[in-house]
Amino acid sequence: MKIVALNRRDFLKSSALVTGGLILGFENSISANVGKSPISLSPFLQITREGKIRLGVPVVEMGQGIYTALAMSVLEELNSDVNLIEEIQTIHHPSFKHPLVAKFTNDVLQMQITGGSASLKGWSKHFQRIGATCREMLLNAAKNYWKIDSDPIVKDGLVYHPEKNHVEHFGFFARNAQKLSVPKEPIIKLPHQFSLIGTSARRWDTEKKILGKAIFGADIKLDKLIYGTVINSPIIGSKINIVDDSKAKEIPGFIGIIPLERQVIVVAESTWTAMQAAKSLFISSQAGYPDYSDIDIINKLNLDSVNEGVLAGQIKGEPEQIFRDSNTIIERSYYVGMQAQASMEPLTATANVTKESCEFWGPVQIQDNPVFVAMQIAELPAEKIKVHTTFLGGGFGRKTEADFIIPPILASKIFGKPVQITWSREEDMQGGYYLPPCLEKIKVALDDKNLPLSLYAKVVSPSPSLHYAKAMGKFFPHWISEDGYDWVALEGMPQQPSLLTNEVNSENKYSIPNIKINYVPSEIPIQCGAWRGIGANANLFALESMIDEIAHYGGNDPINLRKILLKHSPRAINVLKEIEELSNWSEKREGRYLGFAYSDYLHTLQAQVAEIFLDSRNNIKVKKIYCVVDCGITHNPRIVHQQIEGGIIFGTTAALMSEINVKNGKIVQSNFDNYKMLRLKNTPKISIRTIDSNESPGGIGEAGTPLVGPAIANAVFAATGKRVRRLPIRKEDLA
Repeated sequence: MKIVALNRRDFLKSSALVTGGLILGFENSISANVGKSPISLSPFLQITREGKIRLGVPVVEMGQGIYTALAMSVLEELNSDVNLIEEIQTIHHPSFKHPLVAKFTNDVLQMQITGGSASLKGWSKHFQRIGATCREMLLNAAKNYWKIDSDPIVKDGLVYHPEKNHVEHFGFFARNAQKLSVPKEPIIKLPHQFSLIGTSARRWDTEKKILGKAIFGADIKLDKLIYGTVINSPIIGSKINIVDDSKAKEIPGFIGIIPLERQVIVVAESTWTAMQAAKSLFISSQAGYPDYSDIDIINKLNLDSVNEGVLAGQIKGEPEQIFRDSNTIIERSYYVGMQAQASMEPLTATANVTKESCEFWGPVQIQDNPVFVAMQIAELPAEKIKVHTTFLGGGFGRKTEADFIIPPILASKIFGKPVQITWSREEDMQGGYYLPPCLEKIKVALDDKNLPLSLYAKVVSPSPSLHYAKAMGKFFPHWISEDGYDWVALEGMPQQPSLLTNEVNSENKYSIPNIKINYVPSEIPIQCGAWRGIGANANLFALESMIDEIAHYGGNDPINLRKILLKHSPRAINVLKEIEELSNWSEKREGRYLGFAYSDYLHTLQAQVAEIFLDSRNNIKVKKIYCVVDCGITHNPRIVHQQIEGGIIFGTTAALMSEINVKNGKIVQSNFDNYKMLRLKNTPKISIRTIDSNESPGGIGEAGTPLVGPAIANAVFAATGKRVRRLPIRKEDLA
């Protein structure tokens, strides 16, 4: 990676930020073997003449705090705090292909993407480096101006020399610094030198959101803008054959419709008018699956579970031989149902297509998606397409998809005006991409001490990545095209490669000497995709439930069994000891029921204890969730706490309340009245303890979600003596 100082012409040609002062950017792609783009380089750091900093970053802010975290990486090198940041924007640029994703896929998948809890791990060092480059250029400019040989000091937006009594703000030297050569290898701080990283610096975006200054998808306003919405084909898998818009034509402000194979785009003078017109349409469809229901999904998974599937990851030891020789074998099946992302922000995007160009505005997690779509619909080369990323009002994987990008680009091309398309909550919830349903069959052989000697797991689930593989062809990694193996569906399972370490890491996993994992891709006629934690939700539920069952079978305390299985890892043992203390695990009293779960998912060590009670009607009430986290070097402890809390609430909702069901060929749930969410009155108290660690950083955005389900399920067993082997937990499971 090379950092360059950009000239004013480059800046004005390509920047969404305001010009002035020192401007630095990445000259080459940070990931390997990325094709060159003819568009001009965008700025990634600017110091204005007033001494403020503006940043262009590769990832999106969707509530996870990444804007603040990357700003801290820059500011650490400038010895300044977040108050110095004037503006942060997500910039679409070929230099911003995700370095970890590129490395993990041997440079096959080159995308600018926010996901996988990998943003900070992928980009922090690069933004430290650009901050260090800026620091050295400011210092050199100051030395030249003051005609001194010794280094001045940068701190809190100032450059000063205490011995000479010289002091000026950053902006004073910005213009002169721009003229200097860029240091080739600026020295960046090591963790023991950090003064800002590791502190609970305030969130940069909070004030903008409180004051209404943060721009979300629906906030885009353009001259001559018209509005629209969509109606999806009413039956799963069906194709639209008749659309009658005669009643819509009677509504003032209605402009027209665009009928597609599986969707109708409705355009009007306002979003409200478009939605009223959409409700008035008569739509008929043919084919599809009009009788499809939940039982068909379960039957398909069970039917496919007899297949061998494909080997997932690496075999450890000789599991099959151990099973043949073992006297004690436990076999269990676990099931996790579908979930919707249900982001509070509805899907909203805007496009303006002309003969010469296409501009797109929207809350996208993959900045390349609008380019791919516009190249096909608008028939324009990539350099004529400009992407503006807004804030996301939640993403959770839903906004990695391209389905909500297509309608505004297509409608703008057809109607010749900028168009903003907003999906209703109902169309999003009933026409989205869901957490894949998953059936897991696990078999464990025990030794004479009732400790697991061999583990075999078969994961039966639709692939969340398959639709991307079909769309991208040779540009998608080999794991789908060769044999159907989908690493995303196997997250959280042992013996799998890791996006955050790029290797099979067993250092902090259970010490089971023989392991084999198989994956059976099971196709159903429902769109499946990313959801916070994706495959780890089902995999950790199954694994941690099974380990708990083994503990009780052998008469072991659930945490003590984990201590035996993790005795090789002092780091993991420390997490277990901390959760025992935090939850007061050893306290036994009437009506206090605890369940435990552990993981090292995302290279983050975590333990959770759920404390529950049952009311007089046998309803589960989660009183408190205790959580201990070792995520390595902590960038911002406050954001870590926020993300773990959010993940726990997300996971608790999915464990007890929400689920996507199918009946008579339609998704049953349509809005928050029947897709239940955890409310404040029934949200458990959450107690989180983070461990100070010098280990390499792990992911945190999705870490809290998958573990809470098994913790609650194991607490239900402690309370009732009945095993829950499916999520969400239903009342009949306790009967």
